[in-house]
Amino acid sequence: MDSERFLALVKYFLEQLPSFLAFIGCIAFAITRWKHYPKIAMLVTIALTYLLLHQIIFSFVYFFVPSYFIRNAPSDTITTVIRNVYLVIGLISNSVLAIGIVIFVAAIFMRRTPAPVL
Repeated sequence: MDSERFLALVKYFLEQLPSFLAFIGCIAFAITRWKHYPKIAMLVTIALTYLLLHQIIFSFVYFFVPSYFIRNAPSDTITTVIRNVYLVIGLISNSVLAIGIVIFVAAIFMRRTPAPVL
């Protein structure tokens, strides 16, 4: 990888640094609450770690995969290839993201006592 492309990748990750720090901070907070709420803290930690890994992995996917397909595409179909590559990556990314959100929401509503009926 040439230095210009490497710098672009570093810039791409630096743009996401606030999100990375937020995930890490929330994971640390969930771990500190582990003794009080072990099951909930475990699910929250799993969900946040999953979402952090999702963000890192799909940052690489969005950075490297489209250029591979675009570089090898015939010039007369380049716009179709670009559209289809981003469509497929987006569908996969959002489907995988949904799993982390489901785990996170399950942790939020776990062990709740029902509201009293009036």
